[in-house]
Amino acid sequence: MKISILIIFALLATTYAASVVSRSHSYTLASRALRSATNLTISNKIIAPDGFSRSATLAGGTFPGPLIQATKGDHFAINVVNKLDDDSMFKSTSVHWHGLFQNGTNHMDGVSFVTQCPIAQNDSFLHSFDVPKQAGTYWYHSHYSTQQWLV
Repeated sequence: MKISILIIFALLATTYAASVVSRSHSYTLASRALRSATNLTISNKIIAPDGFSRSATLAGGTFPGPLIQATKGDHFAINVVNKLDDDSMFKSTSVHWHGLFQNGTNHMDGVSFVTQCPIAQNDSFLHSFDVPKQAGTYWYHSHYSTQQWLV
């Protein structure tokens, strides 16, 4: 009986600790939204999204990366600036616009070694394209090796 109570207490304490960690960094996404013409800096930073510190590759210096808001028919002019400097990670990068149709602008799709070369360290690439007929929620991420799960 005492062991059962101890186990239940331990589980409840762990659940509470996890919920406190996950709510410790709240913010409003709309307050930091970028527009369709902007600079998007890719950099390294030590973060602890689950309570354990590690170096990560971040878009806009934040985790998760910044929201990019646009209106149907907008022209996108997003200058991706590579400021990666962590020697333990890849220093080249790319940004893929997931779900946005690249009709006539396939070279802006951001798939490294397929539709474009990776963006070298301390270099930039201007993604310039139109999305005239699409509306919805889309996402962007790196398409360079293991970074595709980090940015």
